[in-house]
Amino acid sequence: MKKLKLEVAGLSDAGIVKEINQDSFVYKVVDTGEYYAGIFAIADGVGGLEKGELASAVAVSNLNKWWEHEFKNHYQDQPYLVRSLITMLKTANLEIIRMGQTEGIKMATTMSILFIHMDQAIIIHVGDSRIYKVTGLFSPKIRQLTQDHSVFINREINGRTVRKSVLTDCLGNKEEFKYFSSMEPVSKNEIYFLCSDGIYKTMEDKDILTVIRGSKNDCLQICRSLMDKVKHNGETDNISIITVRVTE
Repeated sequence: MKKLKLEVAGLSDAGIVKEINQDSFVYKVVDTGEYYAGIFAIADGVGGLEKGELASAVAVSNLNKWWEHEFKNHYQDQPYLVRSLITMLKTANLEIIRMGQTEGIKMATTMSILFIHMDQAIIIHVGDSRIYKVTGLFSPKIRQLTQDHSVFINREINGRTVRKSVLTDCLGNKEEFKYFSSMEPVSKNEIYFLCSDGIYKTMEDKDILTVIRGSKNDCLQICRSLMDKVKHNGETDNISIITVRVTE
């Protein structure tokens, strides 16, 4: 059986209105000799709070440290790596809280992590960034793999009612938080797609799938096409995308 390979591309943009990009992202792929492994993550600094870009950068920095120390020293021990990823998330949460306390500010971030290891897709996630999976060459289907930690509320803005999404869990808000985790097999020709909420607020899942199908499975083209589409739709938030394609 051939080794499954991982193609990847990512883009992040402040968007059409904001001057500061509060999103951070990272992707790394390595050939261990026996299999390809990769870590892919997006962190979206919470708008409305201070220093969202710092909160997201702290989360990604902790994941980079995990890759350099935990993964490289224990790359064959999948159960340990999953446990240490969750520990990393909790450590990042406390670091963001303490940094905010030191600065006298409140800051927070989402974090969605996809870890592909030994032909398994492992997800560790908190917040409302998302991870999707696209399967099927001839009749592709899209499925959201993460659960949004958010609720919708109605707010009065300038005399009109606006439906707003509010996070229920994230990093940096409180010491105890709920995270989502899952694991499932990885197969050839699957596409994994990570994004901040700047993507899906103006695009339904079927619209995302249409763009992916029109990009001929090219990871960078998928990122560029989706970025262009949400900007055309008038999305005002920061926009971050990572696309991962599984090949042989």
